[in-house]
Amino acid sequence: MGRLAPRSGACPLSARELLGPAAELGLVLPVIRAPIAGIARGALVAAKELQAVVGLALPPGVPATAWFDGVTRAADEVAAGLPIVLAAEVIVEGEGATQLERACEQAWRLMDAGLTHLAVDVAAVAPAERGRVLGDVAEAASERGVSIEAIVPLGDGARAAPRAAAMLDDIARRGAIADLASLRCPAPADDDEARLQAAALARLAQALSGVPVMRRGPVTPRVLELLRGSPVKACEDGGATAERALELVPVGMVEPVDDGALARESALERAAGELSRDGADRLEARAYVDAMDFMERLGARGSAPALARLLEQRLLEDR
Repeated sequence: MGRLAPRSGACPLSARELLGPAAELGLVLPVIRAPIAGIARGALVAAKELQAVVGLALPPGVPATAWFDGVTRAADEVAAGLPIVLAAEVIVEGEGATQLERACEQAWRLMDAGLTHLAVDVAAVAPAERGRVLGDVAEAASERGVSIEAIVPLGDGARAAPRAAAMLDDIARRGAIADLASLRCPAPADDDEARLQAAALARLAQALSGVPVMRRGPVTPRVLELLRGSPVKACEDGGATAERALELVPVGMVEPVDDGALARESALERAAGELSRDGADRLEARAYVDAMDFMERLGARGSAPALARLLEQRLLEDR
């Protein structure tokens, strides 16, 4: 990848390259929201120890170029050679020309920064226009060979699955293929609600005829237990790893910065950079512990060598 530093050992791949083999092996791809490099580093140390493939997600509003540089530098240092997915999200605010232009510009910036997976949220777009809008925003990812994810609006209720299928059919006719569809779920209140969510995700997977499905949003141990062996092929931690680690950054340190500085790194990254060495180590350690628990509960241990063997086997078969 051209954005990597010379001789970097970081191994960012698109989700497209991993989801097929992962599904064949019955694996669920863990995705961890990492707003700063320190959290990414803790998660990468856990992934390396588990020999697990992992996705790291850039939250909306975080400058992408500085984030990519910090995360790939951490991967080179602590998880060289480990397959990782570097994901980002664009939230489209409506189907109007100005809103669409803004979303497309954001998508191109993310691709220029080096991200390997693009998720597009079109919940605010009228259902009849979602396929068109998603196709336009995803054009940047299609041109760069980056995997594409369509976030399905949960508010569609019983109509979510058929509307999602129609949306993916629409973008396919426009020349863009969705590699993943996701549903943003709230934290389940109890086991019954966790089972209902798992059933809704299974129905979505069935309706989408082979397109892998991902769960987004806060998780519980019961949710993770239900997802193992289910039709769901990827799961986000809902930001829990980052939330607990960032408790160690005093609120008063997160001060707004001028636009020029903001373009280079987020105020949160700057605040984390002001922590003492001990404080930074504790932040990374907390991220490590929570990321380890999340990946273990999803059954991710050993997924990296298992996927590598299957990918190598496929390459040999294709010769």
